This record gives sequence, structure tokens and C-alpha cells, in this order.
Amino acid sequence: MRLDTPHSPPTARTAAANADRAPSRSSPDALDLDSELSYWRAHYRLLFGQPGLRFSDYEPAVKLGLDAYMRGQIEDRPQAEHELRDRYRRVHGASRLDWNDARAVAAAACERLQRERGPR
Repeated sequence: MRLDTPHSPPTARTAAANADRAPSRSSPDALDLDSELSYWRAHYRLLFGQPGLRFSDYEPAVKLGLDAYMRGQIEDRPQAEHELRDRYRRVHGASRLDWNDARAVAAAACERLQRERGPR
């Protein structure tokens, strides 16, 4: 599964030209979501492991961090944090992580992409 960032809609010509080309792993416009989630599923206990929590508790925060990276929302400004906190509150579902713990998880997911791919 790939998560693409929104850009201007492709024209029929560019869509046809790119139809048989999948974005490369290093493409700034694509993210291999399955691969990233597999990494975090395998490592979350070592990095954040709180007794009694499962990966499903961490997953919304991981996805928030990945999404923030893809959207370029990695600035260190108060408004950006408020936006991320509000988004987490909307999408956290049954996760038992509070915002402070989720913020650390989201930051780690975002920082991993920054190390691998560079800043957005």
C-alpha cells in the first residue's frame, strides 16, 4: 500500500505517461505504509513499550507521524503541535495512549523518515 501526498490533479497525458510507473521507495511523494508499519510493529516494545499496551495502541500515533512527514508538517511551531494534537484526538480510536505519549511516538516515526529520506 502506498500513501500519496496530494498534489495538483494529473492531466490525462501525465496520468497515461505515469500509469505503469509506481513511485520509487525514495520518491518524495510516496510512502510504503505497509513497510513502515511492519518496522514499528517489530520495534515498538523496545522503543516505547508500556506494560499492557499493544501495537494497536501505538498505531494511530505512528500513522500520525508518518502523515505529518508526508504533509511537511514537521515545523517546530505551537500551531503545528495543536493541529497534530487535534488530529490525534479525532483518529486515535480505541488507543490508550494519551497525547503526551502519542506525541513522542509520532515524533519518532517522523524522525525515522527524516533520517532515511531527508527533510520535506
